[in-house]
Amino acid sequence: MTLFYVAVGDAGKAGPEIGCGDSLVATETGPTEFTNQVEASISALLANDAEELGSSGLRNALAASDLEYVSSMVDGDVVTVRLNGAVSSSGTCDDPRIVEQLKYTAMTAAGTGQAEILVEGEKIEEALSSK
Repeated sequence: MTLFYVAVGDAGKAGPEIGCGDSLVATETGPTEFTNQVEASISALLANDAEELGSSGLRNALAASDLEYVSSMVDGDVVTVRLNGAVSSSGTCDDPRIVEQLKYTAMTAAGTGQAEILVEGEKIEEALSSK
């Protein structure tokens, strides 16, 4: 599975540039048996409560959030992922890290070019802006 984490201050050198001059970096986890690639990937990402990915220097912006995978659906080139729980951000720079970590992980798992993340039925961008 491919999970995405944040290289803070990397300015797009290690992966797609996001937010406040950070990069998203793809990481690979060992093979696992699953029937739904999106569910497996997003659930693995959300299960990681550590702020740092081992000694890699990569940051997990989702560490403080209490989110749970509910469902996902692919329609054309868009994967929609429904989550329940509370998203927790430590500020303006964390918001895009959280959004893009989820979106890139979902898009890679689903093989789509776009992703929409819903938290309690609300777009994650709106859930974060109302914090």
